[in-house]
Amino acid sequence: MLKRYYSRRSFFRRVMGMMALGLARAQGAPWPQGMELEVAFAYQGGGFRYRAPYVACYVEDERGNLVRTLALLLMPGKGERWWNELRRYFLQSTPERMRTLSGPTRPPGRYRVVWDGKDEAGRPVAQGRYHICVEYAREHGPYELFREAVEIGPKPFKKAYTLKGELSEVALDYRKA
Repeated sequence: MLKRYYSRRSFFRRVMGMMALGLARAQGAPWPQGMELEVAFAYQGGGFRYRAPYVACYVEDERGNLVRTLALLLMPGKGERWWNELRRYFLQSTPERMRTLSGPTRPPGRYRVVWDGKDEAGRPVAQGRYHICVEYAREHGPYELFREAVEIGPKPFKKAYTLKGELSEVALDYRKA
């Protein structure tokens, strides 16, 4: 069983984050109608003792609070002891939420997920600055974190990043749905 210990600091960060998310939702223009953000990522690997990695793709607000989980590739069951290897995501989520959101781990390849502008509760978020995160951890392998700030507004954009680790590329495409 995965145990989680909360410090006073993490408890207050969580409470303040929820309050800040509520305030951000109350002010600012809403997410533009008919727009979506596609996050495409690729990872490579293989060889002796290769284990499929745990991957979390999620969105944070400016303060680093979790807004929406886009993809969570974890091994439920006996692999739960490794969940904390997704360091940043593990601190923001709960094991119960991770159990309900997770899908099976996947072999190396290219994957795409889409954010429709809604938070975890299904409510639309406001336009503004968000961080797109792709976190990658593999048993007997590396830990990698891609975290990039994007400005969500009425104008579409495309950005592509080539990375040097097993997480080899991430592409962001904000466009009409």
